[in-house]
Amino acid sequence: MKLGWPLEIAGTGAGLPERVVTNDEMSTIVDTTDDWIVQRTGIRERRFAAPDEATLALATRAARQALERASMTPEDIDVIIIATITPELVLPSTACLLQAELGCRWIPAFDVSAACSGFVWAFHLACQQVQNGLARNVLVIGSETITRITDMQDRATCVLFGDAAGAAIIRKSDDPERGLLAMRWGADGGRGMLINVPAGGAREPASIESVENRRHFMKMAGREVYRFAVTQMQDVIKRTCDDAGITVDDLTLVIPHQSNLRIIESACNRVGMPLERVVINIDRYGNSSAASVAVALHESVAGGRIKSGDLAMLVAFGAGLTWGSILLRV
Repeated sequence: MKLGWPLEIAGTGAGLPERVVTNDEMSTIVDTTDDWIVQRTGIRERRFAAPDEATLALATRAARQALERASMTPEDIDVIIIATITPELVLPSTACLLQAELGCRWIPAFDVSAACSGFVWAFHLACQQVQNGLARNVLVIGSETITRITDMQDRATCVLFGDAAGAAIIRKSDDPERGLLAMRWGADGGRGMLINVPAGGAREPASIESVENRRHFMKMAGREVYRFAVTQMQDVIKRTCDDAGITVDDLTLVIPHQSNLRIIESACNRVGMPLERVVINIDRYGNSSAASVAVALHESVAGGRIKSGDLAMLVAFGAGLTWGSILLRV
């Protein structure tokens, strides 16, 4: 939908584990090679969280960096939204734990579960809070320790994923030309089981059998997901541009979910988006689910790839099946 909300990103941050896991190291875990992984995914390395750190630790790191870059303190934040499918605990929300960890006021704090689309969905919600006058500053985070639900015996999926967190602080802008121009989001629950974790929820609580059968790890129908991702990504990019009354040629930068380099290349080629105007960091981080777009956004801001007045689109798709886009004039 076409909007025109005067908003801005006050600060961004990232929380990345120290451990870098190369493709060569993955080849010691499963039957694979560096060449096989690079050709099929574009991934060369990814990050694995340490045994004593999880989603909250990475989120905290990203949040503190975003606050520092925004010259804010935790007391300035009015709402916290964390996108994750690997929460610190089943109960309470990771956002509530982060509120206490940062030392914020007793502000609203909640999690969003939309898999790889999660950060874009959380960004939507943050913009609505600010635009409606319900909050001044909203802290939005995508944080995942997705390797904890990755089956390291499944060579088709274990090479894809890495742990990470990214953060952004959204606030009102005094410049009416800046802000959210258009957004889209949606879901096709009919294809929800294409990516799923069978056990651990109310349908199949944890048991000896569920653990022995490795049903607490992610299952993915790779070919079907690939076809969906390519089609949906190009469709969302085109439709979001149409909503705002611009063309793909007008975009300064596209920041896509880092799922697979072949997906990104195929979708962008189909809409006529040159790859030099597309943020790609999958080679260094792999697929970090909800953290993917958030980390890429932070690196784009910190590295100067996005400048004032630029048109930038965030676009993601993931389990659910879900998708979403954000078109900003920064």
